[in-house]
Amino acid sequence: MSDKPEQSRLKTKKPSRNKSAIRIPISLHFYAVEIVVIILIVFIINIYIQSIVKNYIANECNQRLDIAVNSTQNFAQAFSSQISVTDERSEENIRAYLVNSVVTSADLSNQASIALYTLDKDTGEYILLWPTAYYSASYANSASNVVSQVIEEHGYEDITNTQTTEIDGNLIYYRTLTIEYKSTRVDDTNLDVNSTPGPTLDDEHKDTVDLNNYYLCVYVNSSSYYSFMAAMTLALIQAALLAILIAGVLSMLMTYPLIFSTQKLSRFAKRISKGDFKPVRGHIVSKELSELGDVMNQMAYRLEESDIEQKTFFQNASHELRTPLMSIQGYAEGLKYGVFEAEEDRDNAIDVIIAETGRLSSLVENLLSISKMDMSRSGNYEVKKQNIDVTKICDTIIDRVRGNFIHEDKAIINDIDIQSIYIYGNENDLIRCLENIFSNCLRYCKNAVSFSCKLDESGSNVVFTISDDGPGIAPEVVDHLFERFSKGADGKHGIGLALAKAIAEEHNGTVNAYNKPEGGACFNVTIPVLFHRDQLTKINNDSTK
Repeated sequence: MSDKPEQSRLKTKKPSRNKSAIRIPISLHFYAVEIVVIILIVFIINIYIQSIVKNYIANECNQRLDIAVNSTQNFAQAFSSQISVTDERSEENIRAYLVNSVVTSADLSNQASIALYTLDKDTGEYILLWPTAYYSASYANSASNVVSQVIEEHGYEDITNTQTTEIDGNLIYYRTLTIEYKSTRVDDTNLDVNSTPGPTLDDEHKDTVDLNNYYLCVYVNSSSYYSFMAAMTLALIQAALLAILIAGVLSMLMTYPLIFSTQKLSRFAKRISKGDFKPVRGHIVSKELSELGDVMNQMAYRLEESDIEQKTFFQNASHELRTPLMSIQGYAEGLKYGVFEAEEDRDNAIDVIIAETGRLSSLVENLLSISKMDMSRSGNYEVKKQNIDVTKICDTIIDRVRGNFIHEDKAIINDIDIQSIYIYGNENDLIRCLENIFSNCLRYCKNAVSFSCKLDESGSNVVFTISDDGPGIAPEVVDHLFERFSKGADGKHGIGLALAKAIAEEHNGTVNAYNKPEGGACFNVTIPVLFHRDQLTKINNDSTK
């Protein structure tokens, strides 16, 4: 796998300000919520009030009609009593008498409006007897409209149940009843006067009394009630508008501390973007914004640490790179200008150049690897991983470092007590992790370095243990051993152990170091186990079915 990350993953775009987006102040957000809440409350209250008022209007009109109908029924019964029919008792006299009775009866008009009408046998149309235009033109016109609508819908039949009809936008509640009566002649000869088309005398008496039925329409116009309901609705709307106005003022006053806090955090974020990591101070009114401020302070602290580490890293990296480069340059110039005359001196110079070149190459590889781990941790690079046999890693690392041990005339003691165990990771990175620890132990060991690979007590982790028989780790160095370019007891800097820690953490593992009681340093690299071989084989078989 190439250590060079993909260019597309390294490119980051500078965030731009979205000019097309509409930015609404936070106070307007609160104000909009308050308006919506007020409108919903008013809407629900209005629906509830209208439902109650409509039921009340219906009940009230029914009660008024009940009282009025009872009165009109008593009136009809009284009028239907026997009366004398003479030559002077004509249809016009009957009508006049009936109208006069309606006018003089106070009980009929207290609860509802009354319309008295009859059928004109000649034209087939109704004749409105009461109210008349002389009494009230508007009242007569209203009654005429009601009677016309009633006759159109129900004819001249009695309507005992309350009905409703809409006239000119007004809801009318009404009932109707028929006035019938009997008449007698002056000579005491009984004569039945029927309803439509009118009563007639028997065959022995050739005089005919032709009388019509009369009809009463009792109705209540509910417009006054609905006018009251409309007034209530208007008052409710006015109250809602006033509440919206007050809510606007209150939202501005109540959100000012919130706006002040957000502006404070915004200025803090801008300072961070410019490299000023001073923490935000002062009281923040909102609990959530206060928590955000604490998180931003922690972020600023981490960014400041990262900035310092980055600057220190570049300084130390420059120093580490400059040292071998200057050595290579010096010996190369000495060879070019004939400074080394003796053959042995020239050979030594070439050996130094080769050694420094190897050191430089190893340092550059470590720098690239640790940079790759940093990008992986930030999500800008993905380390490719696969299932790896732990035994293979052990064999590979031993082969890699054996030459160095032979060159240094040091021994390597192996204790590999593991088989058929797999881990999930990047093989090259894991080998580099172990190789850097081996290199550190080889540098300080006296005679030998021990290497073992076993499962921990839980059986869920592989533990690579590398130890030496050297002087051990100085107490003042232990806490900073895995920091980048930490200075050792000999004054040298390095990033090998820092890279080992970064690789272990990339594989969800850990690395630690301590001094053995008998002397020497000991390093443990712990990596989680993936599968035993039989489990891995079963999964592979299941995936191919």
